[in-house]
Amino acid sequence: MKTTEDKATPPDQDIEYRLLYAAYARKPLNVWLGMIIAPIGGLILSPYFPTWEMIAWVLAIWATSALGALDCFAFKRAAPSGPALARWRLIFTTQVTLGGLGWSLGPTLMLWQATGDASVLLVGTLLFVCAVAMISVADLKVAMQGFILAALVPPAVSAFLSPNGIEHLVGLVLVAGTVIMIGVGRISADNIRSVLESQLRLQGILDTALDAVIGLDHEGLITSWNPSAQALFGRTREQVLGYSLDDTILAARPAGDRRTALGQLLEAHKTGSSHRIEMAAQHSSGRMIAVEVAISSFTIKNRPVYTAFIADASERKASVERLALFRRVFDASSQCVVISDGRGRGLYQNRAHALALGYSDEEIAGEHFARSLPADGADGVSSAVKQSLLETGTWQGQMRFQRKDGSEFMSASSIGSIKDDDGVIQYAFNIFSDFSEELARRKELALAKEDAERANRAKSDFLSSMSHELRTPMNGILGFAQILDFDEGLNKGQKDNVQEILRSGRHLLSLINEVLDLAKIEAGHVTMSLEPVLVSSILKECWQMMQPLAAMRQLSIHMDVAQHAYVTADRMRLKQVLLNLLSNAIKYNREGGDIKIRGNIVENGRFLLEIGDTGGGIAPGRLSQLFQPFNRLGQESGNTEGTGIGLVIAQRLVGLMSGQVGVESQLGVGSSFWIELPISQVSTDADQAATVRGDIQFDPPSTAHCVLCIDDNPINIKLIAHILVKRPGIHLLTAHTPGLGIQLAMSRKPDLILLDINMPGMDGYQVLEVLKSYANTRSIPVVAVTANAMPRDIEKGLAQGLDDYLTKPLDVSKFLETVDRFLAVSA
Repeated sequence: MKTTEDKATPPDQDIEYRLLYAAYARKPLNVWLGMIIAPIGGLILSPYFPTWEMIAWVLAIWATSALGALDCFAFKRAAPSGPALARWRLIFTTQVTLGGLGWSLGPTLMLWQATGDASVLLVGTLLFVCAVAMISVADLKVAMQGFILAALVPPAVSAFLSPNGIEHLVGLVLVAGTVIMIGVGRISADNIRSVLESQLRLQGILDTALDAVIGLDHEGLITSWNPSAQALFGRTREQVLGYSLDDTILAARPAGDRRTALGQLLEAHKTGSSHRIEMAAQHSSGRMIAVEVAISSFTIKNRPVYTAFIADASERKASVERLALFRRVFDASSQCVVISDGRGRGLYQNRAHALALGYSDEEIAGEHFARSLPADGADGVSSAVKQSLLETGTWQGQMRFQRKDGSEFMSASSIGSIKDDDGVIQYAFNIFSDFSEELARRKELALAKEDAERANRAKSDFLSSMSHELRTPMNGILGFAQILDFDEGLNKGQKDNVQEILRSGRHLLSLINEVLDLAKIEAGHVTMSLEPVLVSSILKECWQMMQPLAAMRQLSIHMDVAQHAYVTADRMRLKQVLLNLLSNAIKYNREGGDIKIRGNIVENGRFLLEIGDTGGGIAPGRLSQLFQPFNRLGQESGNTEGTGIGLVIAQRLVGLMSGQVGVESQLGVGSSFWIELPISQVSTDADQAATVRGDIQFDPPSTAHCVLCIDDNPINIKLIAHILVKRPGIHLLTAHTPGLGIQLAMSRKPDLILLDINMPGMDGYQVLEVLKSYANTRSIPVVAVTANAMPRDIEKGLAQGLDDYLTKPLDVSKFLETVDRFLAVSA
């Protein structure tokens, strides 16, 4: 069987719902009263009226009462809500109206033949029934009016139709009773509806209140419980109604306090205290809740009743605790924190701020933040900060502060703001620290950096000077030794002596180059020009250069390198590293041994190149010494020449190219040096360009050419003259001063000018500038022949407009190749 619990209950604010259910709640009583009163009334009136009419009247009342009972049963079973309420109001009104007709049947049939006393009795009974109906059905105004009209109008009509004149007076009484009862019933119905509306409005306010609202009687027992109370304490109305407030939610008093929680509240209420009292309450789960309770009272039937308003104070209490925590954190911070309102008036400072500036909290409160700034810059700083806060919401920079004692310090400040929805600044805060020590440290570092840069420049100048000073005499030694080597008139002993001079000179030059190169790397003067480099191409170039040395020792090479693998490297420096490793693989190999070169892309996206030999190998205990400068691992006394610097330079250069160098060796088997570099992908055109690099050759000119050499060093001029003897088609002009050289260039217009850079009075770049300024000398190629061999010197020379740059000591073959190339172009 369905019950009212099975249906969705509409909101309590539905007045029609309340009125209909209240009417149906009273209807069973009306039905039973009707069924009891009808036979009793019939017995009382039976002596005055005919029996059959009286029986018909009672049966009609019973029939309509039975119909009302069925209506009540059906309503209870249906438990209607929503749109169905209108249909049940109509059913209720119809059934009540039929009930009124049932009550009117007897008087209608019998009133026209009744005597005076019987008429009064009959009409009195009918008016009494209508009065009862008016009161019990007043909730539904239409149903009440239907019952009264159905019960009184038909008898009134019957009375007016009676031939007895006295009955007309009865009809007037019935009409008057109808009007009066309908009027009174309408007023009663309106009052009931008004009271119900007020109750529902009050209930709605209580039910939607954010605070828990609890009604209490004079004994402190709970009489009402709104949804907020249920949400706060986890208990339903049914679980708490009729129970004490102390027993349900409020926690017991501390030991020794005999007052109840309600008693404490009432004491505060009696003393006129309007503020809330903080107490501890208990959730249904047992969890304790901090609450704030206020109570009000009023009197009903000379007994006080109370309403308790309870708010959850947990969040507020937690907020207070968090605020206290934040303050402790701010006070523990070493940085200064100050907060002001939108007008810059101080609200809060932490302990570090108070210690840094010397102002107390009371002195900061309400004072403009510019009070802590020096007077000479306060206005400008305030305007700049305000403008930045309006535009971006923040300001950062160095700000000068003035302490209470007048002393000043520089701060590193970070100012932020909090704005409302309209963009108006509500609060501003500054977090800063004393920046004075840091500024002093930075100044000291700047001075130290300047000193280091000055020392670095001095070191660079020293290296450049040493390069020039060492190479200049070496140029004469190796140059004239090479000329002697070309002299066919020397005997075998003299030839051997010249070869020894060349061998020792070249070894000394190699040592000078490597020492200076290592010094440049350690000084940070080596710049890398990183580009995609085809590994197979540069390996072929290096091997072509080293092949004659390998052939002398009958070494064979086995190469297995990816043909189209590119690495990101400085081509010149990578070539230098590979030449060093290949040279070592040749020098320290056994006669008739092998050199294995392998190169492939490994898993980490890098290229691994290995160069292995079949020499004597290196003892495991000495591998850690391999990359130490001038450490040749005991080979100093051997027949193999070396400086012990090449591997160190190779390691440093590869490191500058984001790579690594390593070695694996086994005594009696050989060594394998490896290089790992980042890979790079380039186009096919770049591949082709890489494979043809260095293959261009020039034939010596067959016609006579004029070459001008401008150099202040007679030995250098003499050396160049001896070298150019190998080219009988060249006429050499020499000038030992820059001025003479310019005059010869303008008057003779040579095909090529060989120019020294370091000369007294006017250096080579000034000479070049003069030559380029005249039309008749502007197109003459100019090649530097100088001892300034630093990379930055070469870069500078080429950038200034030199066509090529040769360094001393001269490589005779390269020198002749360069001269032949420029003279071939001018031919």
